[in-house]
Parts: sequence; C-alpha cells; structure tokens
Amino acid sequence: MLSRIADSLFWIGRYMERADNTARILDVNYHMLLEQPPDTYKLRWDPLIAITGERTRFYQRFEEANAQTAFDYLGYSADNPNSIAQCIILARENARTIRDRISRELWEDINGLYHKINKLRDEGEGLSRFCDAVKRGGHRFHGVCDATLARDEGWHFLQAGCALERAEMTARILDVHYHQLVEGPQILNEARSHAWVAVLKSVAAYEFYKRQHSHIEPTQVAQLLLLDPRHPRSVRFNLGVLQNSLYAISGSVPGSYANEGERLTGRAHESLTYDSIDEIFSGGLHDYLEEMQATCRTIGAHISQTYLYYAVS
Repeated sequence: MLSRIADSLFWIGRYMERADNTARILDVNYHMLLEQPPDTYKLRWDPLIAITGERTRFYQRFEEANAQTAFDYLGYSADNPNSIAQCIILARENARTIRDRISRELWEDINGLYHKINKLRDEGEGLSRFCDAVKRGGHRFHGVCDATLARDEGWHFLQAGCALERAEMTARILDVHYHQLVEGPQILNEARSHAWVAVLKSVAAYEFYKRQHSHIEPTQVAQLLLLDPRHPRSVRFNLGVLQNSLYAISGSVPGSYANEGERLTGRAHESLTYDSIDEIFSGGLHDYLEEMQATCRTIGAHISQTYLYYAVS
C-alpha cells in the first residue's frame, strides 16, 4: 500500500474520532449544566477546553470559558485546527484524495456529514443539534466502515487511527476531570457526583458503570476508563485494538514486535492488563495518565515514521 493512502486512512480515523469525541464532551457539558447550580459553571467549561488541548489559544481569543465561547471555538472555528468542523473538513479532504480506495458508501457518508455541518452553520443552529448531528455522523461512519470495507491493510490503518485517538482522549478526559474534581477546589458532594456522571456520559459509559456499581466513586470510574477490557472507550480496550491492527499491518505475532510503535503499544497494553487501580493510585494517577498520553503521542509519531512518511532518496 502506498504511504499516502495509508496516511489518509490513518488520519480519516483520527479526525473522525476527534470530531466525535469533542462533540460528546460539548453536548454532555451543555446538558449537564442545565441541571447544575450556577456555582459550578466555570468548573464545567474550563476543564473541557483543557481536555481538547486548546487552553492557550482559547484564552488568547476569549476571556471566559462558557457554553457560547466553547461552542464557537470547539465547534465551528476555522482558527482552531482541532475544531469539530475543521476535523470533518480534513477527514473529507483525505477521503476525497483516495476515493478509489474506499467504498462509495463511505465517501458519501463523510461527504454528507460535511455538507450537513455546513448547513447547520449557515442556519445558525445551536450547540445541541450540531453535536447531535456529529455524534450520529460518528455512529454512521463506524457502521459504514464495518459494513463496506475489506479487512486489508487500509482497514487496519483506519482502525489504528481511531483507536489511538480514542485512547489518548479517554486518558486526557480522566486526567483533567480527576485533577479538577478530586485534587482541585472543594465543591458540594452532589455537584461532584453530578460532574462524574458527566465524565461517564462523555465516553458513553454511564449505563455500563451503573450496571456494576450503585454509587459514583472516582476510583471505580478511573478503573473502568483505564483498565476495563470490555468497554470500547477504555484506554486498555483501545490499545488492544491498536496492537492487533499494528500486528496485522507488519505481520508480527503476539509477543513480538517489528518496530518501535509496536513495542510501545505492547508495553502500554501489558501495563494496563496487569496493573491494578490501587497500584496506579499509590504511584500517582496524574503521573500515570500523563505518561500514558505521552506514550500515545510517541506511538503516533513512530507509526508515521515507519509507515506514513515518504522515503527520501
């Protein structure tokens, strides 16, 4: 497979997942805020900006993080390369350049979402309907990929992009919220519990959590989002998906590795498989999550160096 095709598929996966993740946290924050007291207003929106990694650029443009400014910057803004609209534009552009290597249905799905988002922008549609359209678009994207793409190298590059993006985002969501809610300013227990519900809903894990636990406990939330091998948005689950895709691309077998990206993925996955949540907390959850995010970034860099960069003659 040509490196430019692999690159496009890998980044289609990352951009679509990034757009979906941002839409989820925007939508959940907005709806949970309607049910919260005013004194937790800032607590809800400032961490969201931090989760997306846009705090510096955001506060250069806006004085306060609230529903409107967050939506303006994270939703449509052309000045933010990681806004939902920009991610969808970039995913569409990557798909356009490899239309002969993806299914007609997948191209039509991505292109249709692009035009839907532009229409909502032109109509001045609000945050809730916009985020709902993006989330539904994300579900359709994964469904169309599953139903129409051959399980070849291209499929595995796309899956690797999705899994890597999702693992890093889940680690970042947990890190920012845990620091804010447990180690940050003291707030009422009811408001704190309400905020942890928002964390679980932002990764579609609330119902799964409630089937196992009767009360919201930060330690149990962290265990689910980090270590659970069953939930499709946990860090461990996604590093497992990434590892399998990298094995399929290189032809490696479990227990071995063909490049540095595979080695780091395997090491991180083994850590999540055998570490207990008590051991992670005793060593410092924040440090653990920061290292996990750094590992995800390094893995992405090594995947690019190994497969996606054009060789220099």
